[in-house]
Amino acid sequence: MFAVVLFVAFLLSIYLILRGSDWITDSSVHVAKHLGTSNLAVGLLVISFLLSLPELVIAVSSILKGHAALGFGASIGSVIVNIGLIVGISALIRPMRVPRIMVTRDMIFMVVVSIIVVAMGFEDRMLSRTDGFVFLLLFLPYVINVYEQERNLTHSERIMKTEKMTEALEMYGEYEVDHKPKYGLKYFLLGAFVLILGSEIFVRVLLELASFMRLPELLVGVTLGAIGPSIPNLAASLGAARKGVEELVVSETIGSNIFTLLITIGVIAVISPIMVDEMVVMVTAPALLLVTFILLVAMLKGHVRRRDGLLLLLVYVGAVMAEFIFRINH
Repeated sequence: MFAVVLFVAFLLSIYLILRGSDWITDSSVHVAKHLGTSNLAVGLLVISFLLSLPELVIAVSSILKGHAALGFGASIGSVIVNIGLIVGISALIRPMRVPRIMVTRDMIFMVVVSIIVVAMGFEDRMLSRTDGFVFLLLFLPYVINVYEQERNLTHSERIMKTEKMTEALEMYGEYEVDHKPKYGLKYFLLGAFVLILGSEIFVRVLLELASFMRLPELLVGVTLGAIGPSIPNLAASLGAARKGVEELVVSETIGSNIFTLLITIGVIAVISPIMVDEMVVMVTAPALLLVTFILLVAMLKGHVRRRDGLLLLLVYVGAVMAEFIFRINH
């Protein structure tokens, strides 16, 4: 009976996270459109924040309950999910073209950030408050780089980018066939409340599951915890791939991952320093670097093809299996 209650609560939390994210992104469409015409770089960064909001809320909720390992696991796991599962499945549905600027500006930066996060965690097997502040500060060069490149665009290029940005938000808010975006501050606040409520239930379910099955919180966070906040991204990415705007899948995944690695994990480390255990060293971190480099190699060729998507998906599945096998043997 307890397992049934947990399962129902899990499904409810996922629905609330989806619905909250839906209303938040919908209500932000007109804001992003305005920012795109006046300051495109800010608009792009707003999208990265919105798409990473579920991970951030879940991480903060976990910390406030004294379970930082769960939040850390869900955050770093969501980065692997975004690349291995979301980009992998999307590429299997429809191969994706990749603009050169996405490689030189965004993907290279994400690779460097991934290496830095892993290296600092490996150095003393801990992410300290100092490390957290370093991650937060590292976000500034990315912001400056985005701003400098976007301000040099022509008026027509700016309009085209704004349309894509708006399309991305509409895509991430669209879960129904006859969906009509809900604009306005009240929907944003309602969406934030529902998202926080869903995240609270989600974290409590994960904690109960970890206790019920006697599993480490980090393992539950990296596996199940990473899936929940990534569901809005998965739903939108599959929709984007089906509708032929697959470029959005890669661009928004990279932006979301950069935000998660630097801001979300940075916030976690600043509030509550994290011990990096052996599972992260032996399985999680290598999986993160592996999917990141596979995506980089594919993007350097200008396309993420079906075979690249299959490889990413296989690495993701293999990583999840390795996480559980590692814990069983240790």
